[in-house]
Amino acid sequence: MTRNALWILTKARKKELAVLHELLSTLIDQAMRTKNLSVRRLTLYIIERQKMEVDDLRTDFLDFCLDQMKRIEEPPAIQAVCMKLAYRMCRFYPELSAELKRTLETMEIDYYKPAVKCVRNRILSGQLK
Repeated sequence: MTRNALWILTKARKKELAVLHELLSTLIDQAMRTKNLSVRRLTLYIIERQKMEVDDLRTDFLDFCLDQMKRIEEPPAIQAVCMKLAYRMCRFYPELSAELKRTLETMEIDYYKPAVKCVRNRILSGQLK
């Protein structure tokens, strides 16, 4: 049931998703706690589509995203969206951006799927917005 509702929300327009910003913290908690990979992926995708301000930064969620993006056993979609979210959170602080860049540069990229490699390369080249 949860997965179906989340899937429907992934099809929502930006204006419709803006209503969920009030629930951002709840969505983040769900993404970090769930064991269901489909629910995690869909929730992260919805979070990624939310407007993120400096006040929305949660260090526990940043740590979660940094960890998930490096885990080889995670599905590539989760790794890639976590990488994008980590980038969006880190760009508020130059020291965090530098740490993320070092982390991305030290990843053994040969072990990752093309989707993850692409997001990594876009972040490192400055092409990800």
